[in-house]
Amino acid sequence: LAPVPTGLAWSALFAARVRGLPRPGRPHTGAVRFDFRPGRTDPATLPIAELQGAWQRAIGRLRAHGNDFDPLGHAPLRAAIARALAGRGIAKGADEVLVTSGAQQALDLVARALVDPGDAVAIEDPGWFLAAGAFRAAGAQLVGVGVDDEGVRVDELARVLRSRRVKLAYVTPSVQSPTGVALSAPRREALLDLADRAQMPIVEDDYDCELRAPAPAQPALRALDAGDRVVYLGTFSKALFPGLRIGYLVGAPALLRTLATLRTVATFQPSLVDQLALAELLARDSLERHVRRVRKRYAERGRALAAALAAHMPEGVRFRAPQGGSAIWVELPPVLDAAALAAAAAERGIAYGAGETFRVDRDGPPALLLSFATAAPDAIEAGVAELAALVRRQLARSRPALPARPASRRTP
Repeated sequence: LAPVPTGLAWSALFAARVRGLPRPGRPHTGAVRFDFRPGRTDPATLPIAELQGAWQRAIGRLRAHGNDFDPLGHAPLRAAIARALAGRGIAKGADEVLVTSGAQQALDLVARALVDPGDAVAIEDPGWFLAAGAFRAAGAQLVGVGVDDEGVRVDELARVLRSRRVKLAYVTPSVQSPTGVALSAPRREALLDLADRAQMPIVEDDYDCELRAPAPAQPALRALDAGDRVVYLGTFSKALFPGLRIGYLVGAPALLRTLATLRTVATFQPSLVDQLALAELLARDSLERHVRRVRKRYAERGRALAAALAAHMPEGVRFRAPQGGSAIWVELPPVLDAAALAAAAAERGIAYGAGETFRVDRDGPPALLLSFATAAPDAIEAGVAELAALVRRQLARSRPALPARPASRRTP
């Protein structure tokens, strides 16, 4: 008899680099009544007519540019990005700009180019979990560095550097992911000084910078860096829509050439049509006008979410009023069962980001990441009221009833 074929055990063949990677988030399968999920934008804000015009003009230029290939990205778009960043002292010219398929590809390229298996990489904790995934996939040993009201704890990083070599540090100084705090001016200077003494590159992810209201109060680390040690990442997906996979990396030209060569092993430059269209939007200031409108709307919604949290959440719930971005990090009392709360919220159609996703290598209180990007102020109020009732119910199962004092609101 012929042997019965069996399925291949793919999991036994996986390389070490893919074990323990963050799994893609499962889509919310039930009806969503109150959408607080992070990483989303409001489709109602999109300037559809301007986008249609930009993409139509881009398609009309394909006969002239359809065979163009620049390993660094479409030259007019790189020049437009450099001009947009020049006012903040981030880029001097197009030769310092690499166009990428979103900021995540930029992270992956940096990780694969700079990290050898076993290298230590410092990352904020809590921090952006897909950055942690990119560095883990490159074989890095992650070193979580705490975050407080002034941003990443540079003193903690200094203590780490006294006992081991750290290959690079990854930070989100303008709008820390996920807490939303901005890195203070003294800590920016201290971090750059530490990097200089340790000969350690810094990866500065400015993913949500444009959505700060008002505009960034502190200069970017790259603008303060005299040693070309800071690699700066940005994206267009937060200002427009997540499906637009166009980002950029600003750094030393020698680094960019190596990253561009590394990218060709797996893929080439991002969609040329999208690059042509974005160059059109930047040249006509359409994107800047759109960002100003979104920034104003998000500021209003951020205030509405902070007010609703302060009004409805019970004692022991802590959050910071948003300094920018599109979400608020909410810490819950340690006794609360986060998994039970998530299940109850899903049953009621309340969707949000789970705090444990952002933990790197240290424990912390249960937390929620609540986005205010897609919800109108009245929906924010109603959704938070229902969520707060669920929080109280879960807490009541863990300890005696709480007094009806408002949530603790931290101010920066």
